[in-house]
Amino acid sequence: NAVRHVSGLCSFPPTSPLVLMQWRRAVVSALLLTIQGVDAVSSQRVASATPKSGGNPWFSLLTKSWALAGESEPDQTKGLDDLAKNIVELAKSGAPDETMVNAIESIRAIVHDMKTAVNDSHAVAQQQINQKAKAVASCQVPPHTDSDYLDRAIIHGENSIENVMTCRAEEVPPYDAWKACEAEKARCSNTTECCAALVQPNKYCLNPGTAPSPLPFEATCEGTSRCKDEDVTTKLAFFKQKLAELDAAEKACEDSRKGCKESYDCESLKTIWETQRTWCNRNHTNFEQGYCDLATSLEAKWDSYYHCYDTNFNALYEEEYTQMAQLPGREQEWRALLRIDCLLGALTSSDATKALQASIDTEYTHKDWAHLELKYPTYDASFTPRAHCTEELQEPGTSIFSQTWYTSKSRSYGAHAFLLIPKSLSTYGCVSGISSHYCPRVSDATALLTVSKKVSPGHRSKAKHVQHPVRAKTH
Repeated sequence: NAVRHVSGLCSFPPTSPLVLMQWRRAVVSALLLTIQGVDAVSSQRVASATPKSGGNPWFSLLTKSWALAGESEPDQTKGLDDLAKNIVELAKSGAPDETMVNAIESIRAIVHDMKTAVNDSHAVAQQQINQKAKAVASCQVPPHTDSDYLDRAIIHGENSIENVMTCRAEEVPPYDAWKACEAEKARCSNTTECCAALVQPNKYCLNPGTAPSPLPFEATCEGTSRCKDEDVTTKLAFFKQKLAELDAAEKACEDSRKGCKESYDCESLKTIWETQRTWCNRNHTNFEQGYCDLATSLEAKWDSYYHCYDTNFNALYEEEYTQMAQLPGREQEWRALLRIDCLLGALTSSDATKALQASIDTEYTHKDWAHLELKYPTYDASFTPRAHCTEELQEPGTSIFSQTWYTSKSRSYGAHAFLLIPKSLSTYGCVSGISSHYCPRVSDATALLTVSKKVSPGHRSKAKHVQHPVRAKTH
């Protein structure tokens, strides 16, 4: 309570001071008209009783007290304390003129009306706090995405994972046909057997070596008029062997190219595969777009919630502090009104002296204005805290996403795992590219590809950085 009862000034809500002041002034005007009659009746007695004073001090004091009701509240608080002191001093110097008793009762009624105004001010202050607390509570926390919705609308919806995997399986035959054509074309254009030295040069060898030369035998017959028979026999045998080797090498080259065509049109097969892959990539993108749209929608809902909560919380925060500052002045005014009411009551009692002393001795404590205590919602343990998103968003374009939805399912659908992950899709980085980051992401540190989209900072509350007793609990 020490935090709440600090020094400050009291004021009514923006609409009440003017109305209340006009009402008070009307009452004061009526009372002044009444007292003019009282003054006329007692003027002779007043003149004879106080020849040097120029007028009755009680009448002067009461006139000031009536005017007090029309003053501003800060002036009222000080004026009420001064009025109480003056009443005590005047009462000690002598009882009021008996003709002024009715006037005292009238001013006492004004004091009662001022007490009612303090209570009304307190009620309006509490109402303003409660209204702002209600605005905070009205901010709707975005619900967690229902698992049935995920199954129905994304996983098994129009752009389902089944469509993706079925298409990827249909992508396998044209891909394999193209790759087989390329492999056969490569084999037939450059076999090992066709690259043997004896059959070079050969059009089916991309890197032919150097063919053997018979020129070394030329030296055998140099310097002689004719070759020896045995030398000729040896040479004939050598070339017969080489001819047999040549025939075998040529046959081996021909055998290595069995089934080969003169030319291969692999590009047409590649076009068929690329056409199929284009359709599969569209299915792939449409499936992932469901997670992109879900993340975008959810982040937008949380952004709206935080804007609502932070705006209304800050308004409540400021209202509580404003009322904390005004409460001590309201309590101080109530204490002064209690004291004046008691003093005025003592003046009209049968034993005014005793009653006045009892009034002077009365001590007023917090218990006397406990009803003015305000309830601050943010101090209550049940106050609605600022919620946080706990729903994990799946991130297309990351290893964990591809492993979850594609690679792990490739075998059951008969698809090639290495074909399932395109190098680039428009959905890659769609979640990390959202400007806000309220919800956690289900992703690993390494994306499949380098995402070009830059992630901009998330929403930041524009709340003022001021201390508040419960702000740490709610934010």
